[in-house]
Amino acid sequence: MTASTFSSVEQIVAAITAVREHPVLLLTDFDGTLCEFKDAPDAVILSPPRRLALSALAARPTWSVGIVSGRRAADVRQRAGLSGSAYYAGLHGMEIDGPDKQFQVPDLGALHDEIQRLGNALADATASFPGALLENKDLSVALHVRAASPRDRQHAERSFWTLARPMIEAGTLRLQRGECVFELLPNIAWDKGDAVRWIEADARHRHGAAAFPIYLGDDRTDEHAFDAVGDRGLTVVVGSRPSRAQYRLPDPAAIERLLTRLATPHAPH
Repeated sequence: MTASTFSSVEQIVAAITAVREHPVLLLTDFDGTLCEFKDAPDAVILSPPRRLALSALAARPTWSVGIVSGRRAADVRQRAGLSGSAYYAGLHGMEIDGPDKQFQVPDLGALHDEIQRLGNALADATASFPGALLENKDLSVALHVRAASPRDRQHAERSFWTLARPMIEAGTLRLQRGECVFELLPNIAWDKGDAVRWIEADARHRHGAAAFPIYLGDDRTDEHAFDAVGDRGLTVVVGSRPSRAQYRLPDPAAIERLLTRLATPHAPH
């Protein structure tokens, strides 16, 4: 089942209520799902109502909560500011900071120096195009063009491709496309779907039982997570783009309503 029209918050809550006897694992993307996009990634921070709702859900003994983001895990932890235990998966799941253990894909830092050299070159090459922003995440680099004019975006993307293509074609780096962002990561076979499976296994060990997985996301990078959850759980896409998610909500404000509703005392525990 895939959602072609917007769902209601109550419809999604009812679907979760139907499995109240199981532990619940709620995982969500950050930018574009929990938070509205900003032209500058550094300007994004989780709003107090959303922080309170997620913290309340994380405090429930049979619930586990996590954020799976393209940001670094430490960065999303700081910007979310959740109280209590939670999972923070960064770099599209290649690093995971959990309540009891941490994980990082093997050889994640092996290309650090090469990525930094490329990042410096990309920053210089795109600096003259207003609205184009080169974000350096230490182990990856991302070109954001959300705030650029069509002309400056075209020029920035052309400069990006000229410098990045050799390492992509050599199989050293892989390109991760997002909403108005082009990210270069080590070419390691790991994505948000793999992160979901890792977190599910860890949560199963912590709770002593398999949890009902829920995943909220907006970007094409979240499709891997939707596929990992499949029909075993519940998936929600944010926005109107085509998706394999089961349910659809229009924007992060609707996600806030969903989280608040779930966090109320009479919602499923």
